[in-house]
Amino acid sequence: MSKHNHTDTASLNDLIEVLNDGKSFYEEAAAKVRPDLAVLFQRMARTKAAIAGDLAALVASSGEKPAESGTFVGAMRKLYAEVRTSLASDQDAEYVAQLEEFEDRILASFRKVVENSDDPATQAIAQRHLPAVTRDHNDMRALKQIEAAHS
Repeated sequence: MSKHNHTDTASLNDLIEVLNDGKSFYEEAAAKVRPDLAVLFQRMARTKAAIAGDLAALVASSGEKPAESGTFVGAMRKLYAEVRTSLASDQDAEYVAQLEEFEDRILASFRKVVENSDDPATQAIAQRHLPAVTRDHNDMRALKQIEAAHS
């Protein structure tokens, strides 16, 4: 297997891991917030899972093993967010703020692959999912602004 192909799957696996971080945090947060946010967070988790599944299929089709978990940084970020949320006076608003930061990380990861990958297939799949990633990011940013105005 060429180095070029290895770099391709490495980038895709990085995206899968970042998506898994977000999916996990959304699922946990959905169980701890008011019903309207829970529905949104569950939708966001499903979106992350669907995109990760699509990327994993491409990795597997290249003969490599797709990432199955998240990142160490994501786990630490989630732990930090859980502590911040437990100390917040408005836990729903804090979950939204923390999840919006996860969305920043996911969006930056996809943009990096679109702009910097040497592999056209990797760029294409990241580009194909960029609108959904951008939508989720923008939805959480708007929700963060609304929650902040109400707290």
